Amino acid sequence: MTEATAPTAPPKGRRWATITAIRTRTMVVSVCALAATLWQGYAIQKHNRLMVQPILDTELNTELDGSWTLLVQNSGLGPARVTRADIQVDGKPQPSTAAAARALGLDPACMGSGSLVHFYRVNQRQMVLSSAGPGCTLKPDALETLLKRLSITLHYESLYGDAAVHQLLR
Repeated sequence: MTEATAPTAPPKGRRWATITAIRTRTMVVSVCALAATLWQGYAIQKHNRLMVQPILDTELNTELDGSWTLLVQNSGLGPARVTRADIQVDGKPQPSTAAAARALGLDPACMGSGSLVHFYRVNQRQMVLSSAGPGCTLKPDALETLLKRLSITLHYESLYGDAAVHQLLR
């Protein structure tokens, strides 16, 4: 008859090497998962910043009768907070659009002007300058000459505080 032999245990050194290999592989997988999570968080934050980025545009509307309106519009995906407006006429700083209209030689009774430093919602338009009545019109070449003398730069930021600059004229 044959004797039943008891199963032999693997050598202790080999068992220890197997456990160490499993622990090492577990740590490598954990570190890779952590790195992927951190990268994904960065990508989401970058995406969110782009999703609320404001873009300020300039719009000039002219009518056949010679009336006109100069507007600023937020055509971006998020609100814009204008922190500063640099207004110049012939290179000289002006405190407001109304002062700029006076410096351009426009009749104050014929002009409308708006404040530029405020919060712009998405698709909100703000008047910069406009003719205010039928007797206050300008011919196209006179309007072009007038707008060449005017320089307006808007400094604004997004909800995340990302700064941007929009050159309105010049």
